[in-house]
Amino acid sequence: MSLQNYRFGDFELDPDARKLRLRGEPVRLERRSFDLLVLLVSAEGRTVTRDDIIVSLWPPDVIIDFDAGINTLVHKARDALGDASGEPVFIETVAGHGYRFIAPLEHPQESARQAAPFIPAERSGVRVPLVITAVVAGIIIAAILTGWPEDPPPEHTRIAVLPLENLTGNAELDFMSAGIAEETSIALANIDLPDLSVIGVVSTRALANPDVSLPQYGRELGVDFFVVSSLRLEAHRIRVSSRLLRAADGKQVWSASFDRELTNALGLQRELSIAIAEQIRQRLSPEVAAAIDRRQTQNPAAYDLYLKGRYEWTQFQPDSMSKALHYYELAVAEDPRYALAWAGIANAIVTSVVTVEADRDAIVPAARDALQRALEYGPGLAETQHALGSFHLFIDRNLVPAEAAAREAVALEPNSAMNHMSLGLILSVANKHVEARAMLRRARELDPLFPLLFANSSFVALNADEPEEAIEYATQAIAINPEFWVGYLHLGNAQRALGNYEEAIRAYATAEKMSGDGTARATSSRAWLLVELGREDEAREILAKLVTRSANQYVPPYYIAIIYTALDETDAAFEWLERAVAAGSVACLGLNNDSRLESLRSDMRFDPLASRCNPGPAWDDFE
Repeated sequence: MSLQNYRFGDFELDPDARKLRLRGEPVRLERRSFDLLVLLVSAEGRTVTRDDIIVSLWPPDVIIDFDAGINTLVHKARDALGDASGEPVFIETVAGHGYRFIAPLEHPQESARQAAPFIPAERSGVRVPLVITAVVAGIIIAAILTGWPEDPPPEHTRIAVLPLENLTGNAELDFMSAGIAEETSIALANIDLPDLSVIGVVSTRALANPDVSLPQYGRELGVDFFVVSSLRLEAHRIRVSSRLLRAADGKQVWSASFDRELTNALGLQRELSIAIAEQIRQRLSPEVAAAIDRRQTQNPAAYDLYLKGRYEWTQFQPDSMSKALHYYELAVAEDPRYALAWAGIANAIVTSVVTVEADRDAIVPAARDALQRALEYGPGLAETQHALGSFHLFIDRNLVPAEAAAREAVALEPNSAMNHMSLGLILSVANKHVEARAMLRRARELDPLFPLLFANSSFVALNADEPEEAIEYATQAIAINPEFWVGYLHLGNAQRALGNYEEAIRAYATAEKMSGDGTARATSSRAWLLVELGREDEAREILAKLVTRSANQYVPPYYIAIIYTALDETDAAFEWLERAVAAGSVACLGLNNDSRLESLRSDMRFDPLASRCNPGPAWDDFE
């Protein structure tokens, strides 16, 4: 149903076009503040309670400081209207209740449109939809998948390959169940079916609630078909039984079984993917079949180790990155020309400067060697281009070649959520915010239950000056995985941007705890906030521990400089920033925009330091 346009004073509000105009000129208003204004205006003089606002503007199960959030939204709406809380013309505070829109309204299109009625929230504690929100389910997956206004409904046939149920009785084969599903998903995503989309394997792993039916999962993920399979071990043979189920009603439309020697699991992946593809569209080109073969090694032991590495890589736990790297290295020992494994090694090493805050200079030789091997043996693989883009971003901090490689990865594997996410991050750092958010939106469509996508959506939203949205995405990342430290880190960043310092400190402290050894990014941010709150002694204690730690292991100097800046010890701050730039720290990418360094910008040393932030290419051999 179309919503009615409203005029008040010199303003016109068009809910359908999501536009607020002043004498015909657009007025900038953030998405959620705009939604609040629509809610207040549509009530036409009736009081909208704070409960009504919470129910209407936030999905269920989101846990944030709603009072602070509402206050911020109201302030921004008033600011856009030129209104004041003391002498309101448009938005009046109803003490102890909520808010009321008090300006006279005109309806220029009343005859053509019917306004949606304002429906106050029930007091039973059960949330009901208002003008803006859709009906959302009460379970956590529905909270994650609904309420995102940027995400369009799926337009093509969508299929989800569930991780194989491991019926072997051997938990050590869990990696194989997940790995075969992942490789099958990748193969399906690369067949010549332009109207087919494949849901990411991380999201399908989240479908583990036995109390939720397959049709319900289908509705929540927007999936048309599920591939449900089981893995059995009979003597020395692997048996995979697979069924293609229609998501709408759970009806089986195809089934088959596949047997392979225990040493030939990689053959199962190809056979299964081709059989499924033929059942869905009855066509699979020889060229694509050959491409599927070229992706993989013909060495069963190497393939087995690669699957273990991929399994660990997608866990995103404090120790999983090192395990992934170990398995990839064993895989290339079995097959020295295994491009996928070399790309995995390069990506694991390169991203360690972020995941475990590794020393850039220490990891460059190994990362460059692995990437050279991946480019030699598999330059046309999306995984290779993904690793190349990561190298340019995190090691060289050179956004132009990073973006080019990331775009090539997306072109080679357009159904990869990780590829879209990586391109989105690069675009965000390059201040190309509209396209960056589009890339993250597509990534969430492809893998809607992958916490890393939501955490990085928070990063991208905050870079685009949308802190309320950043809080939502970070909160959803935590809802998917309550132990995911990156979600808490980005939640802290967003709360800090809104001035909610106590909430930010709690989020940073949780990030430190969940990250294992403690991430210096979160630690330094927490110390900076402690100084802002007048708790300087606590901040100095944190600083002393980081400096002591840096004598025995690498601590990114940039984060120590942050604390010195907060303490107004300018010379020490520049000393540590100099170390960061000299070391090529990836944290320096944000040096020019980091508000925590604002007090240093007037110093004559700052601009020359910032100009040296790009350390120069480390990829000369790749050109």
